Amino acid sequence: MASGNTAPGTETGQNAEEVEKKAGDDSGVSSTQEVGKKPGDEPETSIGKILKIVTKLDNRFPQQPEQQRMSRSETAPARTNPSGSNQQPTTGGLEKQQSDTTGFASVRQTEHAIPKLKRNLRLLEEDVSKLQDLNIEVAEEVRRQIRPLENLLNQVEVGSTNKPLTEGNKNDLEKVNKKIFNLMCQVPLLPNKPKNKRGFDDDDGNGDNHGKPIVCLPGIHANEEELKRLAVFRDVQTKFEQLDGDKKIYLLTFAVFPENQEVNRTMLMYWWIGEGILDYRVTPPKKGMVLADEDKPENVVKKVLKEFADMKLIEPVKNKRKVEPSSYKMTPFVHASLVRISMEMKLFNIYQKGKKPTMQKSELNKVCLVEASSSQPEAKANKMLYANQIETVFNVSERFPDFTFKWFSKDQTSGKRKLNRLSPTTYKELKVFYLGRWERTAKRHIEVENAELMKNLKHMTKLKLLSFQGISRIERLDDAVCKLHDLIILDLRACYNLEKLPDKIDSLKALTYLDITDCYMIDRIPKRLSWLDNLEVLKGFVVSDATDEETVCTLAELEHLKNLRKLSISINKDVSVSKLFVDIENFDRLEKLKMAWGGINVHKPADPNSGFKKILRQITFQELQPVKKVPKLDRDPVHLPLKLKKLDLQCFPISDLPSWLQPNMLGGLEKLYIKGGTNLTGFGKQPKKETACQVKVLRLKFLPRLKVEWRDLQLYFPRLEFLDKYQCPQVSFCPTDGIGIWRKKD
Repeated sequence: MASGNTAPGTETGQNAEEVEKKAGDDSGVSSTQEVGKKPGDEPETSIGKILKIVTKLDNRFPQQPEQQRMSRSETAPARTNPSGSNQQPTTGGLEKQQSDTTGFASVRQTEHAIPKLKRNLRLLEEDVSKLQDLNIEVAEEVRRQIRPLENLLNQVEVGSTNKPLTEGNKNDLEKVNKKIFNLMCQVPLLPNKPKNKRGFDDDDGNGDNHGKPIVCLPGIHANEEELKRLAVFRDVQTKFEQLDGDKKIYLLTFAVFPENQEVNRTMLMYWWIGEGILDYRVTPPKKGMVLADEDKPENVVKKVLKEFADMKLIEPVKNKRKVEPSSYKMTPFVHASLVRISMEMKLFNIYQKGKKPTMQKSELNKVCLVEASSSQPEAKANKMLYANQIETVFNVSERFPDFTFKWFSKDQTSGKRKLNRLSPTTYKELKVFYLGRWERTAKRHIEVENAELMKNLKHMTKLKLLSFQGISRIERLDDAVCKLHDLIILDLRACYNLEKLPDKIDSLKALTYLDITDCYMIDRIPKRLSWLDNLEVLKGFVVSDATDEETVCTLAELEHLKNLRKLSISINKDVSVSKLFVDIENFDRLEKLKMAWGGINVHKPADPNSGFKKILRQITFQELQPVKKVPKLDRDPVHLPLKLKKLDLQCFPISDLPSWLQPNMLGGLEKLYIKGGTNLTGFGKQPKKETACQVKVLRLKFLPRLKVEWRDLQLYFPRLEFLDKYQCPQVSFCPTDGIGIWRKKD
């Protein structure tokens, strides 16, 4: 916020009474009055004043240590007053046992409400700042369009009045129109101000808003009658009715996302698998059978999305650096039509006429969390009726979604369950619990305030999809997650505070997809992960120098995962490239492999001669000798995994590709990515004729010493169809475009 807009009386150190007195003093002239505005016209000024008051209240009612869920970098000593002083809180001795439980509960509720109000004020302050930036951006862009339109007008006035517009004129108008339309899409749709003096609260006759105006963002779907008159609605409805049953549900999932927002293909696949409308098993039903590529879940999703795109129901997000689109979006009118159809089918219940989106349970038992859902009455456990019937919880835009755990506690049960206290509490209808971020960008901050609520996961016995993607302040998963024996997908991507996985992770017998990418605090993987027989996709596996062989899973032990198709590895250990590829050469079903070399973690070595470990080694010494696989340390791999189609090497550590990794030895590999490697100089011995390499897609990025010419690349990779070259100054004479992309012409 600009400091010039802050009214006097809001300096640090003044009490609430002084702030209020100066805010209401009309004798002085504030900075806002100098520019012709009333003192309350600037929202950031009022927000600043309220923040000062709330800060004073926060100091008066400090949180107790057990209520503070802080990240490790912010952890304070137990029983420390958050204000920094050592005095006891003035709330009647909260650290002591109290007999007056009612008074104690009210104080705790006050302590919880103050930080929440403080946090919401800061978020509101950020939103106001964004609106001001948008206002400036719109003004500047509109100003830029004046000159080209004036030039066009001058051309028309000079010529004949009956002369039609030239193609150049039409193109200029179309460019201006696109820019204005893009601006229009960025500006929130606000309702027109009522002409009467009663205000919003009297306009629609609703008395449930405590006298405050209702500020809503109406979409095109809000006016049902007008929407159904449009040809686009009839077109969407006709195409929708032509789809098969499951495809109708696939399409309707786009209704929960904002219009024109990029929706990632992998996220959609996870959701559809969790709902049970997409078959997730790649393993053939009978031994010896071969499953066709088109039957794999990711390929089924690609096919469905392409069909929707061909029908003009969605648009692929074009990216020149991608061979095929990985994200899709939906235009406003198609989106509005699907929102209306989903409401008529009772699938989702987010939108109500004249109100902003709210969290409601639909008749088909789907709950979508929207911004400020945590402040709704339904956020309370006793207000969400029939929680045992909920099938899906999906976070669309809520930043603090942990209140949803309370819906599934052992106390929130149906009447029949309460009559039978001996029967365990379970929520067998819940299949999808997606609290994390669906966006690929990290613009929306999500955090869990009370990680202890995760113990309620044990009641979600039929859960198929669990996503905490991008959620902060989760340092470890509660052991309750190991009770989810039907869980298929566990998405922990970008949980930056997550430090470890449960040791008994092998209890997740059905787990097929595990994503711990960008969980930088995890430095070792539990050994029992290699016991997950159904695991097909593992992203974020860590190769570290941890030496506790009884508890840490090594890369070689993943060979037991007979169904593993996709693997990404983060290497935080000083280990040779040959050793890594020796460990994986017998991964018979592996199709995609990503290796990223990073920093080296330092662990205190486990004492091999201590306690039970010493006895165990003495008993099993002779049995363990044949299994050490010592020869693997001293040899090069014979071949890459036989079914490997894609290899992605990041921060490659050595200067020359080993002989077994050079283009003529890549077997059936079709995609090769090398991103980062300041030492890499070449692809090996320069060939005199075309190699047998099958690579079609080659990406070279951030390789300052790699020296190769286009003619040599054509010999190394004779079947090349796509080249992405970025920050590789010595990869020369390539017929790439301005951003380093080359595609083979059809």
